[in-house]
This record gives sequence, structure tokens and C-alpha cells, in this order.
Amino acid sequence: MHPMRKIISSSDFSYSECLQNWGILLSRNFKCEVMKVLSTFTTALLVAASASAQTEAETDSIDTSAFDRYLDEIVIVASQPGTAAKADRKIYSVNHDLMSRAASAGEIPNHIPSVEVDIDGNVSMRGDDNVTILINGKPSAMMAGKTRAEALAQLSAANIERIEVIDNPPAEYRAEGGGGIINIIMKSGTRQGFNGSVVANAGSAGRYNAGVSATYGIRCLNFHGGYTFRRDRYDRTIDDHRISPTDAIDQTTYGLGRPVSHTFRLGMTANITPDDMLSVSGNYNHRNFKRDEYVDSRTIAADGAVSDLYHRDRDADARENMWEGTLQYNHRYGDSNEISIGYIYSSESEDELNRYTTLRHDVESRNNETVWDANYIHDVTMRWQHALTDNIKLTAGYEFEHLRAEQNYHVSDWDGASFIPNAGESNDFTHIRMLNSLFVSTDMTFGQWRVNVGLRGECTDAKNQLKSLSESHRKHYFDLFPSARASRHIADEIELSAGYSRRINRPQGSDMNPFAERINPLSLEAGNPNLKPEKIDIADIGLRWTSGNSSLTGNLFYRHVSNGITEVSRYIDNGILLTTKENIQTSDNVGAEIVWNMRVARWLDLSLNGTGYYNSINASKLGFGRNRDMFSWSGLLNADFTPIKHGTIQLNARYHSATLVPQGKRNGDFQLNLGLKYDIPSLDLAIFASVTDLLDTYKLSYTLDTPALKQKVEKRRNPRIIYVGLSWNFGGGSKSQHHDVEYEEEM
Repeated sequence: MHPMRKIISSSDFSYSECLQNWGILLSRNFKCEVMKVLSTFTTALLVAASASAQTEAETDSIDTSAFDRYLDEIVIVASQPGTAAKADRKIYSVNHDLMSRAASAGEIPNHIPSVEVDIDGNVSMRGDDNVTILINGKPSAMMAGKTRAEALAQLSAANIERIEVIDNPPAEYRAEGGGGIINIIMKSGTRQGFNGSVVANAGSAGRYNAGVSATYGIRCLNFHGGYTFRRDRYDRTIDDHRISPTDAIDQTTYGLGRPVSHTFRLGMTANITPDDMLSVSGNYNHRNFKRDEYVDSRTIAADGAVSDLYHRDRDADARENMWEGTLQYNHRYGDSNEISIGYIYSSESEDELNRYTTLRHDVESRNNETVWDANYIHDVTMRWQHALTDNIKLTAGYEFEHLRAEQNYHVSDWDGASFIPNAGESNDFTHIRMLNSLFVSTDMTFGQWRVNVGLRGECTDAKNQLKSLSESHRKHYFDLFPSARASRHIADEIELSAGYSRRINRPQGSDMNPFAERINPLSLEAGNPNLKPEKIDIADIGLRWTSGNSSLTGNLFYRHVSNGITEVSRYIDNGILLTTKENIQTSDNVGAEIVWNMRVARWLDLSLNGTGYYNSINASKLGFGRNRDMFSWSGLLNADFTPIKHGTIQLNARYHSATLVPQGKRNGDFQLNLGLKYDIPSLDLAIFASVTDLLDTYKLSYTLDTPALKQKVEKRRNPRIIYVGLSWNFGGGSKSQHHDVEYEEEM
């Protein structure tokens, strides 16, 4: 039985007693109340206070005897805290986050200890951006490569149940991702009968979104599905200042984007027998993304004269499609043994047309760029779990992944009459990777000790094809990845743990495409076909203390990286800056992290997180020094205030200090968010509001300082994103107990 779950049968008390003891309120005038709530936010609050008091009084007089004979079993699930720290992971409840009611999945990680998302949507953990993002424990094309930020921005946080952060993953997980794993668990219903929810939000600057999700359970079958519509607005301002030995360049970029997305979800779970379960699910997301962008650039020579001046307009229209289908079969035998087989197909594609108009030295030019970017993944998993004894459990498995990544970039120039293809600035690139993996792990219990030891072997075959230059590169390598974790309760409230794992970060397809893509007339980006995968060794020691409504988790961690992959910018001809990827020799991180959850009072819950680490980089082979080091730290505060019954105020504040990069540093940033919620239990309705970046302080800036290049870049987004919304839960079917799958909270 789940530790947070209590089962209450009809023999304990009648249905009417359930209503009185657990506050399940019934409304006799549902439609009238809904219309009042939808009229205005203020009216809703007044109606709620009145309706709630009246309904509580009416509960005693309602005749519920007709329901008593239908009561078989009611499952009461205790409310869980927003963040739960376990021996090998942190579990974040998205439902607990008020900002998630209107946000996308790309914004939620900023509210999780040790995780950060920058303005561009890049996710990092403890300063490392080589993070693997899984969906329900499995890889997805949506989370592959440079499209990951866009995919997270399209994924509605309202459809997420929880997020698991695994800093030091065991051998059962794929070894990809030196920074760790973020596992996004989507909602799926297991209730009998018809149940669901409706959410609608209206935001500032023309933003709005709405969604509906529903489940239908009948005996051994359960169906679930949903639809989400989302319209966003992205304002971006970039100030770029560069100084070289010969000149100085000032560039300002302003961009406005209005993406519109539609997401559909459908799935089914069938309990074929008490020991056999089959599940099928599918997702489809379509997004239209229109963008306008303006760039002004001025180059000043060493003598102070303006040597170059240009203005560039960009009109972009992108269409993105994401598909995912999952088939999973589970068979249980014995007391706690299981065999499972799964297949996942996922794809992500973006078809973008960019129209550029450039005015340079009073001469206008026009060109069009078409960009095709796609990822296709086939993933097959076979897993076997068997209890050898009461204290020893063996888990083994095989995984096969086939990844195909396509990047096609074509340019045509206007000659006064038509657009002429420019073969010199066009390319077609394909990256194919096949990954075969075998793993075995043993979970053992010896008295107060719990030990997990595992070994994973991965064989990688990769092929890169640059068709425009008739180039082809192949790579084949095999790696072993050991892992170990031990934990022990030294008292009822105190647990000690220690772990080690080896990880890898393989270059993505775009990282190895040597073709230089022109970002603007003075900026190019290119991959590096000679990149090596980086290898990471991670070790940690942790302590977890729990007492009543408080918990404290502390970790000491160490991470060593060899052949680290980093971004490097260098000047080439005519003041053009080329940004590419390179391998550095080594980097080392050693630090500590504390997560403290506590109930200060009945009306106040706090979650505090502090992380500090010392980072050292050896990038001498790139010419940036042998030992560059820096101490960095971050702090996170989540506070829940309950000043009135059913009313919650949520405050989220985060600060991140400067962090080290081979050529300089990324500067610190601060963000403050605010959320409000009022529940109306009698209607299963909630009214909420949120403000992101309340103080308008959030930005991304970095400084590069080398003899050949001194650069400062600052990116800012639209300030103070405001949302107001409603959510309504309908249906009241009981939670299905048959073949209910619980998630593993320990290692």
C-alpha cells in the first residue's frame, strides 16, 4: 500500500458519515452557482463564501442513505508537499504549484530545487546543462537536441502530475546526461466512471489558453484523453557588445513571436487479467509560430569612425508537428515479479520560412531561408524484475533506440526579378544513431541497510552525412556505466545515503553539423564533426531527516567531467563571429545542497533550497587557461500562505549567482513569482491568478573576456506575465484499485 494512502471500507462508517467527516460538500443549485462564478472574479469570491457556509449547514440534513448501499470502498489520499526529497531523487508535485495552472512545462523547473531554466528555455542542474529529459521514464523526440526548449514551451503544465529530479541515476536509466535526469510524469486517470477537468486562463498581452481532460473507467478498461489550446507571446530584446583588437560592434535585436498550439492526447489501459496489463497512448501537437525580428548593428573602427552600419528585418513563419505513440505490456507473476515490453515512436519536425530584408550602406538586399529540422525515434524496451529472496531483487533489461535527425538549410537570394538558390549557403545534414543497451541491477536489504548495485553497457553506432559537401563520418564505441547506492536508517527519522554513477553526454546531430548557419551578417553558428562524447563521474553523500511536518535533506556532491563539450566564439574574417562546439580537457564540481521543507504554522508552509559549488575548468588546449575557477551558489524559496479558508497565496523567489564558462562567466539573475488561489469545494471549482517575474528582474547575460574577444550579451523577455483563470473538476468516480501502478519513491 502507498505510504500516503488510507483505505476506508463501508464497514467502518456510512456514506453520510463520510460527507460529514471529510467535508465532501454537495450543491443543490450547481448551474446557478457556475454562472455566478463565471460572471466576475469578485462576484465568485462572494458567492463562494456564501455557498460554502450554506452547503456545510445543509450537509447534515441531506438524505444520503440511498448512496450507502453502493459504497464499497473509498480511498483517501493525503495531500503531499510540493517537494519531497527521497534517497535518490526529488519529487515535485506540479498540482501544488499555483503558477503551473497557466504555465508551460518550460517554466516549472525554475520552481524545483537545483534546477534552472534560462530565457532561451535551456535546462540545467547544478550548473550543468547536459540534462536528460524523459517523458514517463522514456526518451522522446520532443526532448531531443535544440528543439527541446520549444517542446517544453508547448507542453501544458496542467497535464503534468509530477516531476522527478534524479541527480545520480542508477544503471536502470539510460546513461545519457551528465547533469542528471528530469523525468516528467504525465497525468493519467485510473478512476471508475466518468471524470475530468476543465481549465481556462486569460493572460496579459493577448495570451490565453484552455484545456479539457477526461477519463472513463469501466471495470477492467480505462480511457483517458484531452485537448489543450495555447496562445502565447514572446518578446525578446538582445543587446550584444563586442570588442576586438581592431573594432567594436554594438548590436540590438528585438523580436516578437505569437505561437499558437493545439495538443491532443488519447490513451487506454486494459487489465486483461489480474496479472496482465496492456496500455496504448498517443499524443499530437501542432504549433504555428509567427515571428518578427529587427536587428540594428553598428561597427566602430579603432580610429573612432563608423565602418559598418546595417538594419535587418526578419519575417518568420514556422509550423511544428510532434507525434508520439506508446505501446506497453506488463505481466506480473509471483509476489513481486514482473516482465514488461514496451515500444515508443516519437517524432518532431519544424518547417520554417524566414524572409530577410537587409539595408547595409544604403543598399537593400533580400533573401529567403527555408529550414527543415526533424527528429525521429524508435525505442524498444524489455525489462525483467524478479525477487530472488525476500531481501534480494534482481532487475535486468535491454533497450534499443534508433534516432534519425535531419537538418536542411536552403538560401535563395533576390536578383531583382526572382529568388535564385544560393548553393554555397545551403546544406542537407543527416545524423543517424543506433544505441543498444543491456543493464542489470540488484537491490538488496540487510537489516537497516539497503544497497543497489548496477552495471549498464551501451554500444553506439553513429553516422553523419553532409550531402552538400558529400561528406560522411562514422563512429562506433562501447562504454560501461557502473552505479551503486547504499542507504541506512540510523534512527526512525534519519537516513544516510551514498551513491556513485558514471554518465555520458553524446553530441547531438546539430552539434556535429560543420556547415555554418548565418544568424545575421556578423554572426555564424556551426557544429564540429570531431566532437567527442564527454564522460562524467558523479558521487554524492546525503542525509535525510524527517519529523512531523518538517524534513531536511543535505547532500555533498562531486562531479568530474572529461572531454567536456562547451560553446566557443571566435572572430574570423571581416569581423564575423563564429560560434561552435569544442571539447575541453576536464572540469570539476564539488559542492553541497540543502532542501528544507517545514510547516511554520497552520497558515504557512516553507520550502528552502540552497546550493553552492566550486567549479574548476581546464581549457588550456583551447587557449583559455589551464585552471579557471569560481564559486557559484543559488537559493530558492517557495512559500505557501493560507490566510483564509480555501484561499492560498504562493510566493516563489530564486537567485542564481555568476557561473563559470571557458571564455568568461554567465552573470547572476533573480526572479520573483506570485500566485493566488481560491477553492470552492461545493462546486469543485478553483479561481487562481499568477504573476511571473513580479519585479521585472529576470534576464540572461554573460561576459566573455579573452585577448581576442571581449563580449557582453544581455537577453531580456517580456516582463510581468499575468494570468487569471478557472479550473473545474467534474465526475466523482472511485479510484480503481485493480492493478494500480505506484511509483517508486526510493532508489
